[in-house]
Amino acid sequence: MNLSRRRVWEHGALVLIAIGGPLAQAFSSPIYSSGDEAAHVDYALQVWHGQLPVFEDGLILGNTVGFVPSAQWTAQHPPLFYALLAPVVGPLADAGMVNAAGMAARLVVVLLSVALIYAVRATARALVPARPEIALVAPLIVGASVWFTRLGGSVYNDILAATVVAIACAMFVRLLRGHREWIDVGVFVAACAASATTRLSVVPIAVLFAAMLLVGAMTARTNRSGRLVFASAAALLAMLATSGWFYLRNVMLTGSVSGGHPDWAVERTGRTFQTPWDVALDPDFWVRMLPQFSTSSAWSTRVFLLSVLMLFIVPAVVGVVLYLRAALTQIPPQRTASLLALLTIACATGGIAVMQILHVAGAGSALPRYFFALVPFLAPLMALALVLPRRWPILLVVWVLLRLVLSATELTATLERVFSGPQGPIYPAAAWTSLALLVVGALGLLAAAISRARSMPSAVIATSTIAPGGR
Repeated sequence: MNLSRRRVWEHGALVLIAIGGPLAQAFSSPIYSSGDEAAHVDYALQVWHGQLPVFEDGLILGNTVGFVPSAQWTAQHPPLFYALLAPVVGPLADAGMVNAAGMAARLVVVLLSVALIYAVRATARALVPARPEIALVAPLIVGASVWFTRLGGSVYNDILAATVVAIACAMFVRLLRGHREWIDVGVFVAACAASATTRLSVVPIAVLFAAMLLVGAMTARTNRSGRLVFASAAALLAMLATSGWFYLRNVMLTGSVSGGHPDWAVERTGRTFQTPWDVALDPDFWVRMLPQFSTSSAWSTRVFLLSVLMLFIVPAVVGVVLYLRAALTQIPPQRTASLLALLTIACATGGIAVMQILHVAGAGSALPRYFFALVPFLAPLMALALVLPRRWPILLVVWVLLRLVLSATELTATLERVFSGPQGPIYPAAAWTSLALLVVGALGLLAAAISRARSMPSAVIATSTIAPGGR
């Protein structure tokens, strides 16, 4: 296959896996059937009207199907995501087509899912530039995630948050490796600013990237390290300039930067305050949060836990070990960059887990979608674990086929859900057609990854596992 045809094949497969699962979710789940979807659409409608929502004022959306929140509990989020939705949601909702406004918003999130897949590809290429098949397997892993499918086909801001953070991560690694062109600096700064204007929970991750650039500048010891210092300072200033006003508004309205209302949640939801230590030591918390590639609906508890272990935890741990071992074999400049990148990803992963522990301890809900933020960071490392073994195509094929079978099972369960109140329509034929797109995209990426690996000289594979410059 010549280069141009290969690229068309790969990009086609990337787009299919990006839209297949999310569209299946969008067509199989009634609009506003989740607890937060109406609140997110309402926020976009209020932005269209030139205002920001207030928690106590409730919703103006007026949806007659699905769930109607008793308060505007997404009001604490910064407005970037809703500004993107507003031109789609506003005209439809104002015309009385409230359900259509929600479905149109879902389609915008599907488009953002494509951006996330390409952001993961960019992160994988930055982390493992010597192995082009990793840049195909990592998006495949993310596209097969349960929560990529569910969030990508619903109106939530998680997909945008993951996208901008993944872009920031890709640029961060490129800057560490010496790709210090001004365009990389500009994209890094813009991605950090977009992170701060999307979700408070990703602000610490963006700050971590900026701080580790300073560490990279100190360890580089070259006359070009000033660009790393500039990128770090510019990112922090951009975050403050673009979102500082909003978090100050949260403080003025609620007394906290987060803008949350934990006392209200305790009074109405039955949740209680806990110590972070109790949450961290609670096995049920981890059982609820870690299923990113499997669900419990069709499994016994033992098989379900085994699937979590084999599909997620083991590949992630093995990938970290393989990346660390390969990094230690590189020449000093690249070794330092690779180790800093790995340390940063480890800190980001741990930080996300700690934030969710604190969230649950403060009477927040333990929702596994909050751990989806880990997946774009860990996917390139999981890809290493799936492609480096000697007979890796067999291992990867088994992983992919198992996930596709689970995806069909999950779609069946979604279509068979029973609701107590009035609900919008679903479209089973469109949902199964979309799942077929996911299957075609996954198999296409699988074939492309194997083809890429076989086209590489064996000497290159042997001497350069993760980046040019191996010994």
